[in-house]
Amino acid sequence: MLNQRSSQQGITFLGLMFVLGFIAIVVLFTVRAFPLYNEKLQITAAMNSIVGKPDSASLSVEEIRKSFLLNLQATTNINRFNNQNIKEHLEVVKGETKSDPKQAHLYYEATNILFADLQLLMVFDQFWPLKEGKSD
Repeated sequence: MLNQRSSQQGITFLGLMFVLGFIAIVVLFTVRAFPLYNEKLQITAAMNSIVGKPDSASLSVEEIRKSFLLNLQATTNINRFNNQNIKEHLEVVKGETKSDPKQAHLYYEATNILFADLQLLMVFDQFWPLKEGKSD
């Protein structure tokens, strides 16, 4: 028993292929998912700049849509929205009760190819409360 020596041999070829395969899958997923997530962050920032105004509830639906498109064109390279399709994606909804504020609702779906026939799908469905103007 005292003469028995245990030595570590290191990783096997099969183990190395498993680790490299796992790293490749994580990198592929990250590279394909990042543009979708980055687009979501840019769209959220554009909407936050509109609804963050103190009198955003007094804006008409068309004014909100126009401001949103102008923000996207000025600060991003997102071409998903235009004057023809913005009505399908951005709307203003009333609150459930009279005390609830109006809300801007943006909905769209974005896809990116993950690998061959597999695709990533991001569903963006978010509401922003519109602020009432302060009366002095």
